Amino acid sequence: MHVLHVGKYYPPYRGGIETVVEQLCRGLATRGVEVTALVSNDGPRTIDETIAGVRVLRLGRSTELSSQPLNLRLVPTLRRLRFDALHFHTPNPVGALAVLAAHRPEPIVVTHHSDIVRQRLLGGAATVAQSLLYRRAGALVAATPKHIEHSPALRRFESRCRVIHFPIDAQPYADAPAVWDEQLPSAWQNEPLVLFVGRLVYYKGVDVLLEALRLTENARLAIVGIGPLSTRLAEQAARLGITERIKFLGAVPDGRLRSLYKCARFLVLPSVASSEAFGMVQLEAMAAGRPVISTDLKSGVPYVNLHGVTGLIVPPSDPGALAAAMKTLLDDEPRALALGQAAQRRVLAEFHVDKVVDAHIELYASLLRKSARSAF
Repeated sequence: MHVLHVGKYYPPYRGGIETVVEQLCRGLATRGVEVTALVSNDGPRTIDETIAGVRVLRLGRSTELSSQPLNLRLVPTLRRLRFDALHFHTPNPVGALAVLAAHRPEPIVVTHHSDIVRQRLLGGAATVAQSLLYRRAGALVAATPKHIEHSPALRRFESRCRVIHFPIDAQPYADAPAVWDEQLPSAWQNEPLVLFVGRLVYYKGVDVLLEALRLTENARLAIVGIGPLSTRLAEQAARLGITERIKFLGAVPDGRLRSLYKCARFLVLPSVASSEAFGMVQLEAMAAGRPVISTDLKSGVPYVNLHGVTGLIVPPSDPGALAAAMKTLLDDEPRALALGQAAQRRVLAEFHVDKVVDAHIELYASLLRKSARSAF
């Protein structure tokens, strides 16, 4: 079986969708499935390489429109490649149009990572492109039941939806050493460390986190990630008088990130909009045995982190409620440890890559059998 995964980018490019695509492709390759990831490069050159048994074909990017890479060779490449099933990852409206234009007869699986939001340039055209592809797809994969419940795009095609969780290889996070990061002051080791991991964009709610940090005592905050709001957030920290309690670490390698999880008391995911559809960083922290404080969004985020079981959930855009939850785990280390242990058990039981890969192989096989029957 040869499965073609089509996404926007592939690691080392960092992002939640990219992490899911990599975990799934690697897991399939270890099971003997031939896997090709067709994605965009972040420059004009096309690169064809093999990483951990996965062929990664990065097409040269001509330009970028509203966070969408434009690859002039995408349609010709889709027509040229040979594969048994195509697995597409949305939102990616430009890519969806390319798949439709290629007119491939093979079964199509679409993983719905999130709805299309705040697409000011592409607007309604993006939604139409996604809907047309969903109509063509043999199966739509939602990471949680909440995705189907809250997504108008998925509810239209609910009969085709399958719930298959996003995958994570928990072992590297569980086994990571708790090595104190060299960019954090050594004196901080005497106080609990709070961790945020993600892009510095509006829907992540880091501005709310800074307001909440001001309402707490002792805690130190490490912020991992880059984005267009980095300067504005640093200025906000200065206005709030909490600069000495925050370190902006930028992008960090995977090994350092896993150690940061191990050194943290808990992870905070203070997202304020349903653009945060799942929160892969929740799984990473939970795999490391750390609890999560997240927000009660109309998305899959509260499904992953269970209130009072694997962490705490607070209303979005509420610094006071977020500060109160942070104080709970800052003041009660045994409770934080217990929640973290339960979080790790949940990851191993529900989200481990082996279980997720098995479900996908079964899905591909069923669609291929259906396709073979319809050919006769």
